[in-house]
Amino acid sequence: MSSNSGSGTARGSVPDAAAPHSLPSLGVVLVAAGRGERLGAGRPKAFVELADETLVERGIRTVIALPHAGHLAVVVPEECAAETLEIIDAVAPEGSGWEVSVVHGGRERHESVRFGLAALADTVDTVLVHDAARPLASRELFERVAAEVHRTGDAVVPALPVADTLKRVDAQGVVHETVDRAPLVAVQTPQGFPREQLDSAHATAALHAELPTDDAEVVQRAGGRVRIVSGEARAHKLTTAEDLILLENWIASERRGGER
Repeated sequence: MSSNSGSGTARGSVPDAAAPHSLPSLGVVLVAAGRGERLGAGRPKAFVELADETLVERGIRTVIALPHAGHLAVVVPEECAAETLEIIDAVAPEGSGWEVSVVHGGRERHESVRFGLAALADTVDTVLVHDAARPLASRELFERVAAEVHRTGDAVVPALPVADTLKRVDAQGVVHETVDRAPLVAVQTPQGFPREQLDSAHATAALHAELPTDDAEVVQRAGGRVRIVSGEARAHKLTTAEDLILLENWIASERRGGER
């Protein structure tokens, strides 16, 4: 494990392994730099424990279990870098095809993603960006997104249909209309992109007055096309204490099912 001066990056690597199928060289940016004020846990959200594992540890485990040789950039608050390196040392198996870097986060999410992208190896040509705040996203979801990027050459996001009735309201909380939910979806991560497309889009992200809410929006603003694939309910985002309870119950239910 060594530190790369001047880049804000610490890097640990394990031996390369041959990818078992023909997906292009894969990079993953795991965004774990958020402060998580709405969660109220007193520490950065990705370092909160969920069923005895931090969110960032769960994300790292999922990525390095993917059946590809690849490069993972974990973007964290500067004060959490040493802890993250310890997690990587503990969970990265011998013979894994994944190189893992730890990168300091930026002031905003899109800046953190840009720092993560810059840390990825030059050989990476497909990138998945994933929020550590979605700790139960499955390996199958990562595979589905990456495969669709490879198939189409477009940006790809996982999405779920909107189940609730939607209302448009004003600043005073008065309902003005019901919104047709048929063409609407709820978007998740990991989101996948051709590397060159995402690099180019993030280079111009700061030119817009409004901050982007996700990387798909960054790419769309730059003129890119975004497709969807099926998401999954278990990729629920942890934002509040109630979400933590929901995800803990999900894990407990899966464990009970496995004991039958």
